[in-house]
Amino acid sequence: MIHDSLGRSAERYYSLHPLFRQAFEYLYSHLDEFADPASDGRHTVQGDDLFVMVGDHRLKRPEEALLEAHDRYIDLQVMISGTESFGWAQRAACTDPRSAFDAGKDIVFYNDLPTSVATVLTGEFVVFFPEDAHAPLIRPEGVQGGTRKAIFKIKADAK
Repeated sequence: MIHDSLGRSAERYYSLHPLFRQAFEYLYSHLDEFADPASDGRHTVQGDDLFVMVGDHRLKRPEEALLEAHDRYIDLQVMISGTESFGWAQRAACTDPRSAFDAGKDIVFYNDLPTSVATVLTGEFVVFFPEDAHAPLIRPEGVQGGTRKAIFKIKADAK
């Protein structure tokens, strides 16, 4: 997991994956556009290897948020507006799957509890790799309203 600010240089992450440069460049060139609800939906950047989903989200109480993990995609979640907390746990330590892995949706949910929580503010982002289980959409204490975010899906094995 990575948690950082958009104000810092994203170049430090380019070497982690061949599509990170393209994802961040697309993000920076469309950031103002993503604030507009007219941009809601899926935007293809590079076929199924790299795309982004933009929209508003309702936050949940911590006990409602389930840990989830993906096999095929890395998540780059960017907070356009609002504040959201994410639970995190090592996927290898999750031993209580809620159901079987759904290959079509590239997701599995766990009954396990997060071992840590990161709160992401407007203008920050988090990256979750297939080794990370994450519980999104947690309402931080004292926060009202929802969030608006861009969720980049980056194919983990893309070249």
